[in-house]
Amino acid sequence: MDTRDISFNILKRIEEEDAYVSDVLGQALTQLQFKEKRDRAFITRLVEGVTERRLSLDFLIDKFSSKTANRGGQKKRSRIRPDVRILLRMGIYQIRYMESVPNRAAISETVRLVKEKGYEGLSGYVNALLRRIEQLYDEKKLDSYLVSDNSVRYSTPKWLVDFLTECYGKEMTKQILEDQFAEHPTVVRVNLARTSLEELKKSFEDKGITVLDGSICSDRCLRISGYDQIKRLPGYRDGLFTVQDETSVSAIEKLQIKPGDTVLDLCASPGGKSTLAYEMSSDDEETGLIISCDISDRKLELIEENAERLQIPNGRGEIPAGIKTTINDATILNKDFIEVADVVIADVPCSGLGIIGRKNDIKYHASLEAMSFLAKQGLTILKNASRYVKKEGRICFSTCTINPGENQEVVQAFLDSEEGAGFKILEERTFLQGVDGSDGFYYCILKRI
Repeated sequence: MDTRDISFNILKRIEEEDAYVSDVLGQALTQLQFKEKRDRAFITRLVEGVTERRLSLDFLIDKFSSKTANRGGQKKRSRIRPDVRILLRMGIYQIRYMESVPNRAAISETVRLVKEKGYEGLSGYVNALLRRIEQLYDEKKLDSYLVSDNSVRYSTPKWLVDFLTECYGKEMTKQILEDQFAEHPTVVRVNLARTSLEELKKSFEDKGITVLDGSICSDRCLRISGYDQIKRLPGYRDGLFTVQDETSVSAIEKLQIKPGDTVLDLCASPGGKSTLAYEMSSDDEETGLIISCDISDRKLELIEENAERLQIPNGRGEIPAGIKTTINDATILNKDFIEVADVVIADVPCSGLGIIGRKNDIKYHASLEAMSFLAKQGLTILKNASRYVKKEGRICFSTCTINPGENQEVVQAFLDSEEGAGFKILEERTFLQGVDGSDGFYYCILKRI
């Protein structure tokens, strides 16, 4: 099976199951781990690209179908067979966005797949439409069709464009939406308990990996690109680093965790914040206890796997120091946690609007109704967190969304509530993608007084 056929099967499964790209593509790439690096990169680029540009690609398909239709005339969107639409998206994406692919190959391979999938009668229509797209692209006229409105231009649902514009204005929204198509380096946090920033940087560069210093947390983080798989990078198996965005690292640093502190992490999987909290809470004299919670065994296993790789003591049950994992629903008050923690981390479930550049299908799954529900859930978790922190202790409330309704409005509702009466804000910040050189992220550090 060739790369385009594999890409088609992945895209078809995503559509039929309404699944997330990261889940389906991740499974496929694991099965293809022995395939050439170039082939895996092609599949990843095509699947992710078609997904993030889906609305723009469909706009072009629908616009030019009526002008090029033949052999039965696919003139209306509803009449284009789902398989054929996926193949057309793939063909147009290769023509418009993959300069390394010759147009003739993009067209001929798409037509070949149309025939192989049992739609030979539509091969003429597909060929004509793609050649029309090729002609407009060669004449530098294709993009003029995509500027009719920002929803089409940025392949983002109209309601979301309008929502962001209302929150941040036209110019900043443009920057946010454009950033989803930019190249995003992977951010790794160096395990300073086991190596130094300089040593890890050199080991990456020796393997030909492009390395830049972090821009927000330059003393802990590196930005890398030009590699194949994270797990094959030098130092990964030895626990010298973990993948974690700088905004997340910055939020935990602001908590000023001290050696010997007890830290409660309420929504901890996969464990990035917990492992950083452990590093900050431990020195040669004192070792902290991190209670890392989540709602399922599988989520706890991810925390434990990461802690084990980073060589951090961990386990379930009673442990005096290290990372203690336990199943807990953060939305339900746990009386065993009341006033046990010096620090509480509440990185709550959210709409993910800050990471649409990394998870390019989040924008299709989000909705105003879901964001409203998540805001209420976040407030419940924050109120519970306020019961778990000791006097003079601190809470980090954070999300990876840029929706004020899930962020500042939740914090304000908490401060206005009975539970929030004894708290004050120490620091609050929103990072905007395309503006701050990072993912979109929000955190608020609160202190119990």
